[in-house]
Amino acid sequence: MIGALPPTLMIRCLLAELLAGVVADLTPVLGARVERVLIYLLLLRRTLDGARPTPVLGVGETLAMPFETARRHVAALAAAGRCRRVAGGMIVAGRPLDDPALAPRLARVHDRAVALVERLVAAALLPELSAMPGEYAWIEGLGVAADLTLAIVAAEQSRCAKPLDRVLLAALLAGNAAAITADPALFRRAAPPHQLTPGWRPVRGRLVADALHLPEATVRRRFVQLGAAVELTAAGLALRPDWLTDAAGEAVGAALTGALRRHLAQLARHRFPLEAAATAYRRGTPPSLNFG
Repeated sequence: MIGALPPTLMIRCLLAELLAGVVADLTPVLGARVERVLIYLLLLRRTLDGARPTPVLGVGETLAMPFETARRHVAALAAAGRCRRVAGGMIVAGRPLDDPALAPRLARVHDRAVALVERLVAAALLPELSAMPGEYAWIEGLGVAADLTLAIVAAEQSRCAKPLDRVLLAALLAGNAAAITADPALFRRAAPPHQLTPGWRPVRGRLVADALHLPEATVRRRFVQLGAAVELTAAGLALRPDWLTDAAGEAVGAALTGALRRHLAQLARHRFPLEAAATAYRRGTPPSLNFG
């Protein structure tokens, strides 16, 4: 008999898909660097929240980047007109929700959070929450989507120093579990990956690079460096089972489950229609990433 995925592992797969999707949405307009996407999300969130400036030192500390790395990527975003300096630090530049290149992609970031809620409902994993009455404002939901994305990246910080590596591992998990997360019935009956069920599929590094719009050589090199977490099989790359299921992996899963609950509660406070999530889409269900 095929056992069910543990709830924390189900949630981890869905959150990996969210993180990979958000990065894929934003790298084409922010530059093919994961760090710039994460920095922009942080600055966007704080700009939306009362135009709070963030010092470059604060950017590095929040995202666990060396100061010089953060400074270099902030400078690149500023040179591209995506952020600017004000008293107290950096904020996003211009009006991103009116930017013809950026606005549709930010709407898709929001819609990936909506799709996450739909997947949680389908997998019977949505916590019991009651949305506040009133009209939902999608910009508030965009802020929560940014917060949750950054929380997913932070969860692996103790095991992976580089934000790029954390995103690549999430993308690999999303690719390995893509067939399962796309099918709620399979999701409920698929066994954990160490049981080698057909639902867990290795993927090629090239497809991960393509999905995230990153240089293939960079992705290939980083996966080699991540050998403790990544297994190379004849069919492609897969996360090692013990990376997901050992004590550290269980701790990450628990942290992600807690972060998800907190951010869903935040959505509920912003009047997100939890029982009718599809009504919250700005542009409709986002396309799944192509992992072959």
